[in-house]
Amino acid sequence: MPKSKIIYQANQEVIGKHLQSNEWIMYSGKLTIYDRKTNPIILKLQSEIYDTFIGEFMEEKKEFKRNSVSNVFGKVAKWYLKNGIIFQN
Repeated sequence: MPKSKIIYQANQEVIGKHLQSNEWIMYSGKLTIYDRKTNPIILKLQSEIYDTFIGEFMEEKKEFKRNSVSNVFGKVAKWYLKNGIIFQN
């Protein structure tokens, strides 16, 4: 089976605000679009949260795979909301 080709890549910053503490948090990563049929959109994020209690319960690395960019960022927004964070991008 041939390896999927990368169609597009972009650096992303995903910013949010924690509702209880009013602190801003940020994840940075890479959005990659492949030329395949199943889950062609992948967003890999790395935490940029330092010296805050929020960093203790948030994952250091997170990956989202879906069929469209809007579905990927919808999952990011749901993940943030589950942790008490409002998605700001």
